[in-house]
Amino acid sequence: MDEYNNNQNVNSSGSSPNGEYHYAPPRQTPPQQNPQNVYGQQQNQQYYRPTNNKSTGTYYTPPMYQQPVNPMPKPPKKPKNKSLKVVIVVAIVVVVVSIFGMAAAIGGNIDSNSKDNSSQSSQESTDKGDAVISDKGNDVATEDENGNLTVAGVVKKSIDSCVLISVYSNQTAYDYFYSFGSGQDSNSSEPVLSGEGSGVIMSESNGTTYIMTAAHVIADASEFKVTTNDGKTYDAKMVGYDSQTDIGVLSISATGLKVAEFADSSSIVVGEQVVVIGCPGGSKFMNSVTTGIVSALDRPVSSSIGYNNECIQTDAAINPGNSGGALFNMKGQVIGINSSKIASTDYEGMGFSVPSNTAVKTANSLKKNGYVEGRAKLGIKYNNITNASNASAILAALEQEGYKDAQGAMIIGEIDEDSDLKNKDVREYDMIVAVNGKTMTSTDVLTNVLSKSSPGDTITLTIARIENNRIKTFDVKCKLIESKG
Repeated sequence: MDEYNNNQNVNSSGSSPNGEYHYAPPRQTPPQQNPQNVYGQQQNQQYYRPTNNKSTGTYYTPPMYQQPVNPMPKPPKKPKNKSLKVVIVVAIVVVVVSIFGMAAAIGGNIDSNSKDNSSQSSQESTDKGDAVISDKGNDVATEDENGNLTVAGVVKKSIDSCVLISVYSNQTAYDYFYSFGSGQDSNSSEPVLSGEGSGVIMSESNGTTYIMTAAHVIADASEFKVTTNDGKTYDAKMVGYDSQTDIGVLSISATGLKVAEFADSSSIVVGEQVVVIGCPGGSKFMNSVTTGIVSALDRPVSSSIGYNNECIQTDAAINPGNSGGALFNMKGQVIGINSSKIASTDYEGMGFSVPSNTAVKTANSLKKNGYVEGRAKLGIKYNNITNASNASAILAALEQEGYKDAQGAMIIGEIDEDSDLKNKDVREYDMIVAVNGKTMTSTDVLTNVLSKSSPGDTITLTIARIENNRIKTFDVKCKLIESKG
């Protein structure tokens, strides 16, 4: 069957030359939609054919062209494949569950603190693989769960009480050039920085603030400066120092500074944690912090004049420049003033501090009187027997007299005018070989007796004198006088 063609010749009865009849639809343009939507399914688009009597056949106009075309009815929906949809939904659920499972597994390996992270630091990079700085966990605890201070808490409470002490001394040209110079008078030269140490603010009174430090830090200096933790520097004055306890005091014209709190050092126990704040190396490392424990108590440590101080031993790092600084307990209280350390390749972690009870008593007396009141002395200047050129011969002779190992014997050099020995049969170059009947095996024998005595007490000295190349000994009673520094 030929297709419909507008140019084909058709007679008035609708027959074609070959005798076939064609249905010629009216020339109107259907709505521009998908042909399947306009004409329906394919079987409804076939041409109309008449009955066997072709001459009487008439055209049949489909109902869709009898009236103006209205919006075409939607074709019937295809039946949904419910089985396929169920499969797809199940697959999606499986994928989602798998993703959440992987995320949970990865999250389990992250520190539990990260659960609280709700935001990232503003410094975090958006690029994958970059390091991230968290804004969480930056707060350092200053107390533990029992309310005790941590090391950070001790520092926060106490560091403003800790100061740097700079000492200045007069120098000569020889000092600068190692004996090559003009020999300038030391009194006319400008003081130069000769050392640095540490200190702690001990009290304030009438517009003056007092600084406790070590005696050996300030003993040989002429000028002083104190630098507080906020960087301010003050001119300081000497109040006094005591070489026996190695405690000294300076003063500055200032108020409102942080005064340290002192603890009763008799309550210290071995093993308790301690914190040291000081200036190892001076200003370069001002107010450095170290920590350790109390290693021992009442350790005998000789001072610069031979007295044994009973000190606190600690393994907290103490270095040159820490002298005079504070040793704190975990309440932020001063329990000692750092004095010395054993520096040797054979020792490590052995520092010594003057107990706070001794330090406070000494410093308060220096502040009040300029010296330590109530302290007894003989009133002499002396040299140790071991410094004598014939020391071995003298010691051998003393041993024959019954004074074995008298290496602590003192050779009297000068007697003070107020000394009781001035009125006794004692002279220059006589030797003190025993005190209260105990041989001077070291100078500590005498100094320990003096430290336990008071002015006005009487002690017995055994004196050895060399006459005609022979040694004779005799006892002398001596009334002690007060030491005023």
